[in-house]
Amino acid sequence: MKTPHSNTHAKEPVELQCCFDSRRLLPGSAEWPIRLVGSKHDFLDIIGDATVLAGSLTAIFCSSRCTGDAILITTKWIGDVADDEHRTFIGGFHSAMEKGFLEILLDGRCRIIVCPARSLDRLRIKRSFKAAIESGRLVVASSLPSSIRSNSAKSSCQRNQLVAELAGQIIITYASEDSRTEHFALGLLKSGREVHCLNTGCGRLVASGAKVVEVISPAKGRSE
Repeated sequence: MKTPHSNTHAKEPVELQCCFDSRRLLPGSAEWPIRLVGSKHDFLDIIGDATVLAGSLTAIFCSSRCTGDAILITTKWIGDVADDEHRTFIGGFHSAMEKGFLEILLDGRCRIIVCPARSLDRLRIKRSFKAAIESGRLVVASSLPSSIRSNSAKSSCQRNQLVAELAGQIIITYASEDSRTEHFALGLLKSGREVHCLNTGCGRLVASGAKVVEVISPAKGRSE
């Protein structure tokens, strides 16, 4: 089983990347996601099959730094759900941790939507994702304008809002205390959204009403 690492400075070699043409969906069009009807978004740029956006989406959010046990629990959970061809997962998948989770999902049969914290203009994507895009399993989506071509705290916040709006279910795999992920999840709970979290120590979220998804840690299973 692949286990993500927490090296947030790793960069994808340029020779392993490629560009895809994107197209723009507009409000009122047949392909416009129903969950964005009435939203403030003026457009949604996508790469891939737009019908993937029409299903029931599960959003994944994770802090960039995780405890060892949280990594094991999350990796096990993602490995368990990756082969469910009826599920679609959506997220930013930006940090090294989330990129590792994305690789596990790509090895499965589920559908995936990746939302970068920048526009799709001249966006480079792993060549290893090419087959998933062409088969209709992977979609890349962004509502950010072409002027935003790099990640920032502001664009990451806007991206996270888009992910949450598109998703019917929100799962926090791990939120370190006082992190942006925790504050974001607390904001979702305060706004009335239902939030689930794995049993990885998200104490403040649980105390604020998040529902716990129990996953048995592989380490615990071996010790019993």
